[in-house]
Amino acid sequence: MEKKTLKYIPGYYPYRIDEDGKVFASHPKTGFPVLVKESNRMVNVRQDGRAKRVKVAELYRRAFNKLLPED
Repeated sequence: MEKKTLKYIPGYYPYRIDEDGKVFASHPKTGFPVLVKESNRMVNVRQDGRAKRVKVAELYRRAFNKLLPED
């Protein structure tokens, strides 16, 4: 298994994203990245104590400054 590079998403600090568009959050105890569940190309992101649904394409655009490649 190859090692993927994870980039922090500006404006969504504890969340990271890889080149394939998979969103990860830090595990509360270990700090290791844990995959965030995705439904309809959207993920739940906690911000300021509230859950917020955000498109994966928007998070990818913020992190890599380019559009998410379609499957």
